[in-house]
Amino acid sequence: MKELLIKVQNGLKKELVKMSVLVVGPGAIGTAAAASLAKNGVEVFLLGKEKHKNYLLKNPLVYHKKDVTIKEKVTPIVFEDLHIDKSLNFEAVLFTLKSNQTIEMMNKLAEVLPHNIPIVSLQNGLIAQDIFKETDFNNIYAGVINYNVKTEQLGVATQISEGNIITGKIDSTGFQNSSEVPSSLVKLLSNICPIEVSDHINEDVWMKVLINSTINPICTIGKIPLGEIARFKPSIFLALWTWRELTNVVDAQGMKLGIYLGQLYPEVLYSYDIISYGIALTVMGKMFSPHKDAIPSMLQDVINGRKTEIDFLNGRVYAIGQELNVDMPVNKLIIDTVKQIENGEKTPSKGLLTKLYRQIVLQ
Repeated sequence: MKELLIKVQNGLKKELVKMSVLVVGPGAIGTAAAASLAKNGVEVFLLGKEKHKNYLLKNPLVYHKKDVTIKEKVTPIVFEDLHIDKSLNFEAVLFTLKSNQTIEMMNKLAEVLPHNIPIVSLQNGLIAQDIFKETDFNNIYAGVINYNVKTEQLGVATQISEGNIITGKIDSTGFQNSSEVPSSLVKLLSNICPIEVSDHINEDVWMKVLINSTINPICTIGKIPLGEIARFKPSIFLALWTWRELTNVVDAQGMKLGIYLGQLYPEVLYSYDIISYGIALTVMGKMFSPHKDAIPSMLQDVINGRKTEIDFLNGRVYAIGQELNVDMPVNKLIIDTVKQIENGEKTPSKGLLTKLYRQIVLQ
């Protein structure tokens, strides 16, 4: 196991530690995380399919960041390797698979890994909570990712926008304390990007769910980068209407969301009149500007012919809304449209966004 000289986030304190990490999933975030960790000396095992293993036995991971390109070799493995080699031990597992593959894989991993091993979910949706509730693992941490990475090809990823990871421990009470996140885990994640430890991770996860459920499908339907939402009338109003319904579900649960990343108030995009609409546009501009060229993961999935996570974003919130008798016609239309795009029944375009906008106005 390699020794790792870790720089703490403030860049002042240095501490020598040893660690070995399992990264599950060689997609965009998995590639970015694994390459960044390996560059800083962490012994990285990357779990994927046979084709991933064969490729990465011969080639390094390549991660293009803003000012540097990281090229690092990792140890690629498939699930069968965990059964065969009982000597493999990990200090943590970073989970980066798509939400729809998570619970099945986590239950398989529960057969070969200790149930108290730290599991960090670097995924969309409420999946960290699902891992806690639906698997035998009991040491779960959510990782809310606030930057965008694009897959170029197998083993090659590019960072499109900068940001941090907000992390915190998931438990049955919904009340967390930042002291519950071990310093060793914070130091580990700090090798990937800046880290913020949260005392209210459940609220942060829900805020990110609302954000992703607003921007991901709209960018997907319009086939537009994130920054285009605030420059196109149909996408602006679809975002505001979608957000309004999503926050209604939060309110119906009796949940109070706080300020996100120091600038986004949940209520600010809840537009009823010309004044709040103007405020909403300002906030949207501030939020989207650093990520204006970002291609959300859902649109990347459509471009690459993969199934999207719509059921784990808007679909999940919609299901909760139905249980609470919250009316969500805009989200229902968006969910149906993304699934039609998945099935090849509709072609994403700004014209399709305009059509949805007019359809809702005429309802």
